[in-house]
Amino acid sequence: MTLSLFAAGSLKATLPAFIEHYQQKTGEKWALTFGPAGLLRQRIEQGEVCHLFLSADKNNPQQLVDKGLALQYAPFIANQLCITTRRNDINELDTWLTVLSNTALKLAISTPKSDPSGDYSWQLFDNIAQIDPDLSQTLKIRALSLVGGEHSLTIPKGRMAAHYLITTHQADAFIGYQHYQTQLSEFPELKTFTIPKPFNVTAHYCATLIHSQAYSLYQEILSPYAKDYFIKAGFLPLS
Repeated sequence: MTLSLFAAGSLKATLPAFIEHYQQKTGEKWALTFGPAGLLRQRIEQGEVCHLFLSADKNNPQQLVDKGLALQYAPFIANQLCITTRRNDINELDTWLTVLSNTALKLAISTPKSDPSGDYSWQLFDNIAQIDPDLSQTLKIRALSLVGGEHSLTIPKGRMAAHYLITTHQADAFIGYQHYQTQLSEFPELKTFTIPKPFNVTAHYCATLIHSQAYSLYQEILSPYAKDYFIKAGFLPLS
């Protein structure tokens, strides 16, 4: 029997090798489906077969538990946001905040409600209101939800959203997950900016047990071994 795992798209580059190792160790067979966590939750609610769900937030797992569609969930790793820009569009004095303040730049994010990354971007905008309420509101108007939605464009296989959108000139700046920073830094045409505290938003990725048959893998995802594996891939510890 092949079991079904739904996972946030931001895990697509790291999760398959982890699952392959687990399959070799246990003999279990797993089929992986990646996508925006909000859309994956909707598919589970609509009756698609899923035994284990890995979301980039707590909200989607909680909704499944509340509706009696999941047994339990627990966080296993964390992430934060960063900003990626085209290097030719900025100068040496630019900071993460001046980039966001530059209205000449087309700013892209993921789709709120469908993709937790988009929700985290809006939380970032809310956090900016502490020092600049006008900028906070302007960002909510300017931000283009180009990926992570039901009808969003498809990022080509093997490409990162930030790199693809910026190099194809569909955006000049993109707010995405920080664990991509190391890979993005390898492209000389791009520059990434770290967002400092207290403005950055921490994403808690959660493993959601949908069916008891997935309990062994659920426990493996929550193990210290898994934590170390994902941290090496650029994710952050829960603490």
